[in-house]
Amino acid sequence: MLYRANKVMLDVSNLFVGMLFDADKDIVLVTGGSSGLGRELVLLFYNAGARVVVFDLDVPSEDSENLVEGVYYFACDVSDRQQVREKAEEVFHTVGTVTILINNAGITTGDTILNLSFEQIEKTMAVNLLSSFYTIKTFLPNMLAIKRGYIVTIASTLGYMSPARLSAYGASKSGLIALHESLTYELGSPTLNTTGVKTLLICPGQLKTHLFEGVRTPSTLFAPELEPRDVAKQVFKSVVYGCRGEIKIPFYGNFLPIFRSAPWPIVAVLRYFSGIDTSMKKFVDRTKEATTISSAYVSEKASVVTGIFASKPDSVDPAW
Repeated sequence: MLYRANKVMLDVSNLFVGMLFDADKDIVLVTGGSSGLGRELVLLFYNAGARVVVFDLDVPSEDSENLVEGVYYFACDVSDRQQVREKAEEVFHTVGTVTILINNAGITTGDTILNLSFEQIEKTMAVNLLSSFYTIKTFLPNMLAIKRGYIVTIASTLGYMSPARLSAYGASKSGLIALHESLTYELGSPTLNTTGVKTLLICPGQLKTHLFEGVRTPSTLFAPELEPRDVAKQVFKSVVYGCRGEIKIPFYGNFLPIFRSAPWPIVAVLRYFSGIDTSMKKFVDRTKEATTISSAYVSEKASVVTGIFASKPDSVDPAW
């Protein structure tokens, strides 16, 4: 009777909660995992005992401080669907079936629409948005086949409120939010985990990095700058606990969807006093020699918004 009761409880847990992180079972893939927030995520999962795979355009060298010994690195341009498919096949045969996919890679260009080249716009959308379609379409079939999977999408608070000069980036992050929502319900109602695959959306605000030392939030009380390591810990803890839905970091991010629904005259006034549409211009002037930045620093652009609130089984074949 005890064994039967335990089996029933496990079945109920799998139905209502779904998979929980298990270092002995799970293989974690992090896109853009060679530096910044991605590297912090890699460290946490690797130190927890999981096998970790990184897809990144720039793989750290042996003498680089970003290198994590024991992690499987694959040089891959995630905006190229053919490369994603080829590298995924290598991962399947050398490491195993990916069960936790963390789409973290991203780039941005900060300029007006008229000044952005077509190539910059297309590359931003390809890396930030289309790459998540490519990885999901590549790895999801195997997750469904073994009824075990977790897809984590790293978006941004700017997906809810985008300033001037970040049109391509803001649009790509809004697209990620929509992708997460559609995918979640394509897998069935989140109330019952019938497919064995769960989804989680992370929308962080400004991250602290040396690259943006000149940019500060208007209020460190209501909108504090975030350490990449702290954000990574929140993501890791959420996966360990089996969380689903959306997590906005810090707390002010929860109000952005409400703010966005306000009548435009109110929004215009608040945007003016918050400085949302001038802060980005100052930031661009400060870094005009850099046309793109890595995914580790992309979510830092959310700082311009904050002023608004302060004044594997081997039998499973890769499926493409």
